Amino acid sequence: MSLDVDPDHPDPEHDNFLEKLRTIHNFGEDVHKSQPPKHRSTQRSEPVVRSDILDDLLASGEAERLLAEYRAMSDSLPFVPIPTLTAQELNETKPMLFLAVMTVGSWKEHQQQMSLDELYRRELANRTIIKPKRTLSLIQSLVVYLSWYHFVFSHKTQQIFSLIHLTIGFALDLNLHQKTRRLPLDIPGYRKPSPPASEVQRERQRTFLGCYYLSSSISCSFHKPNLLKYNDYLAECTRTLRTDHEYPSDEVISSLVNLRRLDDQVQDTFHTEDTIDLPITDSRINMNLRFMEAQLEEWKRDNTGYQHHRALNMSCSVAEMQLNSIALRPIPELSQQGLSSSLQLNSLLSALEAGKRFLDTLLSIPVTDYYLISFSEWMRIPYVIIAVSRLCIPCDAHASAQWDVKAAQDRVRLDLYLESLCYRMQALSTFDKVKQPHPDFWSAMKMIMDLTKDWYCRKIFKQSESSHNLPTPETMSSYRPETGTNSFQTPSAEGYSIANHFESLNTRGASENGEGSGRDPFAFMRSMDFDMDQFLEMNIWGHESYEDMGFGGGMGF
Repeated sequence: MSLDVDPDHPDPEHDNFLEKLRTIHNFGEDVHKSQPPKHRSTQRSEPVVRSDILDDLLASGEAERLLAEYRAMSDSLPFVPIPTLTAQELNETKPMLFLAVMTVGSWKEHQQQMSLDELYRRELANRTIIKPKRTLSLIQSLVVYLSWYHFVFSHKTQQIFSLIHLTIGFALDLNLHQKTRRLPLDIPGYRKPSPPASEVQRERQRTFLGCYYLSSSISCSFHKPNLLKYNDYLAECTRTLRTDHEYPSDEVISSLVNLRRLDDQVQDTFHTEDTIDLPITDSRINMNLRFMEAQLEEWKRDNTGYQHHRALNMSCSVAEMQLNSIALRPIPELSQQGLSSSLQLNSLLSALEAGKRFLDTLLSIPVTDYYLISFSEWMRIPYVIIAVSRLCIPCDAHASAQWDVKAAQDRVRLDLYLESLCYRMQALSTFDKVKQPHPDFWSAMKMIMDLTKDWYCRKIFKQSESSHNLPTPETMSSYRPETGTNSFQTPSAEGYSIANHFESLNTRGASENGEGSGRDPFAFMRSMDFDMDQFLEMNIWGHESYEDMGFGGGMGF
């Protein structure tokens, strides 16, 4: 096609075509004739979620109470603060965030939470895959939803690893990873969008830091690579939030993110294919261990003002435990003398004390405040329990290192910690065979703690029959660590009644799938020879652990 025009015979249709080409490619000063492509705003309006359950919550005033519940919960993970908006205003301006807040805030009403969870996932699918709505509030809703994911967790609908990367993908689409949008090509005449207002920029930074925090926590817990790495811009975000101090919780964000950065360093340094089997005496391990211990001590000095912040205390204890648990790796026989033995013993002791601080912090929190603890912190409990048990159960490696397991057992009474947690989970659970037959998060945790406690006691007695001061699984059920008295009279078999209920659900699921019936997914934990390393590798939150049982939303029981 030729664009040449005969001046003696003008063609109006041809002239219109040329004018359209000029309009497309012209970025001149006349904004009325030509306009560059508009920058996608993160504040664009969203369609309100239409649902009878949300309308009822707003009409009854229950939505305001649930919003207040969320504000208390957000103190633990303050990446999405909602300080002044009413429930109605939040619903009108950020409907997906409003729905996520209503979902996590409904932890007391299990059936209501299940319904809201189903509604949220349906709307999420519609607004991300079917009719994409890339908005900041959509990303914020995912940060909120994943921060308290344990309330709606179910292995059949469990997508936490894919959901966090969906969140990261939308964050990158909205350029949350940089101050302003930058084009890959410098187009002449293109007007660069002005940077957002300072309060909007801080909101974007908090959201992106929340994406990093969750990505790091989930990747570490599930032993998967963290695709969102800590970088200079994340460091700049933490400094900006701490300096501007728009909300008091902005300083907590900086502390939480810095701890997560240290956790990432531990994973990247000590748990790669090249270093996973190296002992603590290896120079590649020992030198990096000392460097990271210095970083952790510096973090503690910088955060002395937050000594009573539960999330920081628990995160710091786990970071120290992960760092020093490298001492659990076996040391070659030739390195078992002098300095090597002292190095290993000091790290083992530090790991034990860190595990004790974590459990003490968890038990110091009133049981009525357990709903405030985020999913990121609950995911740490299996690791802490497993690591402490490995420090307290006799083995050849401990004997060669001259580690006193009896002293460790007396220092950290893991049996009593687990019993106390069982008691607390039972008090929180709404599970009832008649009124509420659907297992919730607390009943599942109660069952797992009960089985782990009985396994631990049997393992201790198998290794040391002379330890008469340790309680048996039968007497454990009558002891309450909070009071030191035998006031909790529920028989230990009660723990197995919950397990049997789950087993009945499992039997039904197996029959429906044409598989064998009567299969108990926790049978291996009742074995005297059960290997805790197997439990660690399986991951307590994984599919194998909740095979055909499930709790949380979307199960349809």
